[in-house]
Amino acid sequence: MGIATHTLSPARFLAEDCHSENSTTRPDLLILNQPIAHFDAFARLWKHSNYRVCADGGANRLFDMFEGSLGAQRNLYLPDIIHGDLDSLRDDVRAFYAAHGVDVSQDCDQYSTDFGKTMQKISSKSSPSSQKDVLVLGTLAGRVDQGLGLLHEMIREETKHPNLRLWLFSESSLSFILRSDRNIIKGLQSSNLFTENIGLVPVWGPATITTIGLEWDVQEWYTHMGGQVSTSNHAKADDVQVETNAPILFTIERAPL
Repeated sequence: MGIATHTLSPARFLAEDCHSENSTTRPDLLILNQPIAHFDAFARLWKHSNYRVCADGGANRLFDMFEGSLGAQRNLYLPDIIHGDLDSLRDDVRAFYAAHGVDVSQDCDQYSTDFGKTMQKISSKSSPSSQKDVLVLGTLAGRVDQGLGLLHEMIREETKHPNLRLWLFSESSLSFILRSDRNIIKGLQSSNLFTENIGLVPVWGPATITTIGLEWDVQEWYTHMGGQVSTSNHAKADDVQVETNAPILFTIERAPL
């Protein structure tokens, strides 16, 4: 059996123009309970998404972003739903969004995180056979256990739902999972949305990788945590190819908008 090829175009989520996109195939947007660092990037993700979900206290972050000079725009950015155990959702935030017709639903399961609860909600409305992209607005900074937990949940969700792909937009980077076989990441330079700084991190276990298009390409290179890891590498081609025999994390720095 031949090697499968996964073609990825992350720049499309931050592109200024989205008029050519089919609204039914646009990604969903999941807002976690982390500060939203850059309004311009957030607004583009919002524009490119079809269904917007706040995970519990993520609604507080969305609400608080529109303090001060952005206050007049708050009514323009209403999520479709706020979901989670709701232990972090402030009363004033809940009242505001409920008054504007936003669905607020509670899941009291204490064996899953708000990320897991909202992903279950998103998956329940999607066809298992269709490709689904979810833009996750969160962070790998702050508490180490929460950052590692988020990476754990990303691989768990994509393993459970093979047609699901998660794109993590943190303060300054975009991170996503490269699956086994060949991955081609397109438009890294021509989009002007990313810097050259990338990392290939085997956070879910050892992998053997081959790359094309990086400053320091490797051939059949064994990488594992505690051994050799390709961080602080540079993308030198518009399309970068990574062949791997196990899932690894690809992360690239975003350029200022």
